[in-house]
Amino acid sequence: MATIAHDYNYPTYAKIIHLGLAIFGIAAYLTAELAVDGNTNLGYLLHAYLGLSLAAFIVIRIIIGSFSSGTLSFRGWSPFSRQQWQLALLDFRSLFKFQIPEHNHHQGLAGITQAFGLIVFTWMALTGAGLFILDTSAESELFEFIEELHEIGETLIPLYLGLHVGAVVLHTLSGNPIWKRMFTSQ
Repeated sequence: MATIAHDYNYPTYAKIIHLGLAIFGIAAYLTAELAVDGNTNLGYLLHAYLGLSLAAFIVIRIIIGSFSSGTLSFRGWSPFSRQQWQLALLDFRSLFKFQIPEHNHHQGLAGITQAFGLIVFTWMALTGAGLFILDTSAESELFEFIEELHEIGETLIPLYLGLHVGAVVLHTLSGNPIWKRMFTSQ
């Protein structure tokens, strides 16, 4: 299957947002075990502030996606539409034939994967912020509920990272190193 040429020039602000989501999202995930003893230790504060930094990047991403018409726009991107899932099914068929699917921004399996990542990281940012705001010494039912929701999201992050990084690796192995688009002005 020939590679379809798409214009994927990412402006600097898009690259910074992507980098912020990646760095703070992964760093918060990796420091989660440091936060198990409550809000009195340095590990908790490190995890919390990395997570709050992720939340700031999520808010910026959502604002830009909602109000811009550029590369990061959410306009015309519905991860829950019938067309999106039909394209994703075609993408799976392509993968089973050892062909890498190519679409425009946010379409098919790539669009669903991107939406999944934004949803998971938003989930983690919201529940983490809720835990940060609530008084952990009270250990209320609400706190316990939000903590359980936060832990559910924690199990989804490796799935998302596997899908996202796996797609980048597949593209690279097929001769289309899409990761370079985030670091160059092609």
